Amino acid sequence: MISLPGLLTFAALSLVALVLGVSLTRLVPGLAGQHPGVIALVLLLAFWSIRERWLRHAVQKRLIGEIEGLSEELALVRGTPVQPDAEPAAEPQLAASRPAIQPMPEPADDGTLLEAVRDALNNNRVELHVQPVVSLPQWRIRYFELLARPRDASGRAYQAAECLEALDAAGLRAEFDALMLLRSVQLVRRLESRARDAGFFLNLSAAMLEKPETFNPLYEFLQRERERAGNIVLEFALSGVRRLDRGGLYRLSRLAALGYAISVDGIDRLDLDFTGLAKAGVRFLKFDANLLCDPDWVANAALNIDDLREACTRQGLTPVLAKVESEADLIRLSDLGFPLGQGLLFGAPKLARAA
Repeated sequence: MISLPGLLTFAALSLVALVLGVSLTRLVPGLAGQHPGVIALVLLLAFWSIRERWLRHAVQKRLIGEIEGLSEELALVRGTPVQPDAEPAAEPQLAASRPAIQPMPEPADDGTLLEAVRDALNNNRVELHVQPVVSLPQWRIRYFELLARPRDASGRAYQAAECLEALDAAGLRAEFDALMLLRSVQLVRRLESRARDAGFFLNLSAAMLEKPETFNPLYEFLQRERERAGNIVLEFALSGVRRLDRGGLYRLSRLAALGYAISVDGIDRLDLDFTGLAKAGVRFLKFDANLLCDPDWVANAALNIDDLREACTRQGLTPVLAKVESEADLIRLSDLGFPLGQGLLFGAPKLARAA
C-alpha cells in the first residue's frame, strides 16, 4: 500500500502522462500509429524514476546538512563502574527529555515503513543513541555502541535493525551508514581533549565492501581519519561477512590495516573460520546470550561452548557476550569467561544529546 502523498503523486503523474501520450500521438507524425496508453505508460515510468532520484538527492542533501551542523557532546569517563538500574556515570550528557523508545511492530511489506524511514531521513529525525559495552565481571564501561533511531512525525522511534530492509529498498543504506560513520568521527573529535581512549562500535553494511565503487569512498574517508582509528570499531553482521568473496575480505583487511578494529555480530553458529576472520582483521566477535542459553542450540553447535573463549583468544579475537537481558543468564554463562558484555542488563541505549 502506497502512502496517501505517494498515491496522490502517482495519480497526478499518471494524468500528466496520459495527456502527454494523447498529445504526442496527435502532434508527432511518427507516433500516430502508437497507442496513447503505451506512450503514457513509458512516460509514467520515466516520471516516477525521476521522482525517486529527486527524493534520494533530497535525502542526501539533508544528510550532508545534518553532518555539517552536527554538534554532539558526550562526556565519557572510561573505567567508571556501571550499576544495575542506574544511569552509567560515563553518560552525563545523555538526554532524558525525549520520549522513551517504544518497541516497534514488525515491519510491514506495504511500503509504509519505507516511507516512514525516508521521511525521517529527509526531515532530520535520525537520533543517535549509545549503549555501554562493559568488562566482565567488573561491569566497567569499556566501549559504547552507537545506535541510530529514525523517528516519525508522531514521535514513534524505529529500531535501526528493523529498518535496514527498507533502507536497502530505498537505496539509502549507504547514506545511512555514511551518516553514522561521520557522526561517530565527529564525536571522537569532540572527545579528543578529555577522553582519548573512548571507543565506539559502529554498525555498517558489509555490502559496502563488495564493490570498489562503494568501498573506495569509505576507505578514503577512513584513511583521512586514521588518527582516530583507535577509537572506532567497525561492526559488520556475520551474514554479510559470509557473503563476501576474496575481494571483499581483502577490502575488509585493508580497513583493519588502517588501524580500525573490526567486529562481527549476529553470530548464529559456531562453525566459524576463526583463523580466516583473524587474518581479515576481525578483533571482536559478538555472541548472543539467548543462543548460548538455549540447550537445543548448544547441543547442535559445531563447537563446545566451553571451548569458545579459547578458540577466540588463540587467534587474538575478543568474544563479547551480547544481548544479556537478565542476571540469571549472566550467572548461567559466567563460566565461559567472556571478557566483555553488552545488553539491557548493563545499560539500555540512551539518547545522546545534540547541542
